[in-house]
Amino acid sequence: MALSAGLIFVNLSHAQEGAMAAGEALYEEHCATCHGERLRPTGAAPDLKNLSVDDRTKFETIVWNGRGQMPSWQGMITDDERAAIWAYIRSRAK
Repeated sequence: MALSAGLIFVNLSHAQEGAMAAGEALYEEHCATCHGERLRPTGAAPDLKNLSVDDRTKFETIVWNGRGQMPSWQGMITDDERAAIWAYIRSRAK
């Protein structure tokens, strides 16, 4: 990470960029209906941009097991897809 004139630049590897792009597509396919297109909250479900880096285990558990009105996604998406969705969410985190 570099700081220049008050701006922060993050150097991402091609793998990270690919994971975020894949995560965005997966998010739009599987999550946007409830959590909002392009991570814009609808009020119907939690704003995922509020998840901190420390919330990854919580995120993974809820995605796998479901919670409240959210169904379990275990068997519907792979571990790699879940990780890509996480990468996308973290790339847009507050």
